[in-house]
Amino acid sequence: MSIPVYDIEGKIVENEEFPENFNIPPHYNSIFAHIRYVRNALRRGTASTKRRGEVSGGGRKPWRQKGTGRARQGSIRSPIWKGGGVVFGPKPRSYRISIPDKVKKLSIKSSINQKLIEEKIIIVKDVVFEKPSTKNAFEFLKKLNINSSALVVYSNENGEVQRSFRNIEKVTPLYYQFINSYEILRHEYLIITKEAYSKIKEVWGND
Repeated sequence: MSIPVYDIEGKIVENEEFPENFNIPPHYNSIFAHIRYVRNALRRGTASTKRRGEVSGGGRKPWRQKGTGRARQGSIRSPIWKGGGVVFGPKPRSYRISIPDKVKKLSIKSSINQKLIEEKIIIVKDVVFEKPSTKNAFEFLKKLNINSSALVVYSNENGEVQRSFRNIEKVTPLYYQFINSYEILRHEYLIITKEAYSKIKEVWGND
């Protein structure tokens, strides 16, 4: 199967073969595991509450044990008091998990193939602007008839593409080394530069 390759003007200039080892049925378990892996890595894990040993006050017993008619209390740090400690509250932690590389590969292959089936994958020969320009990036998307969310995958490390597309609503520029199923599937279109496409095949295409 071949995919048309567009130039900066939105015209088809050649065709690119879709690799056979990417043409696989969707592997939903791998996709789920990879999305969970990515979303967990995005969590800051900075939520924190104070336990009874960390709140202020409570150096003495609020009132004597007997004779007051009130329930016995040992400290105002108790969780049942306003301003007391929190029971089993969150503490700073890392939510990162690990998954095998084979699962990542299977997930990315499945996701890219799904975009091909939906005819929502676009390869461009190169995205080159004279300088970083949101206006030029917007016009480029217009020429490709894209008016919804899109993931733009590039391979140029100078950041020109990233700075051009980052301010467009619902468009996410992404360096090819960071491609993942979560970003692919949450956008309607997948736009890949030809060079990035070759590198993705090289990195994720081997079994």
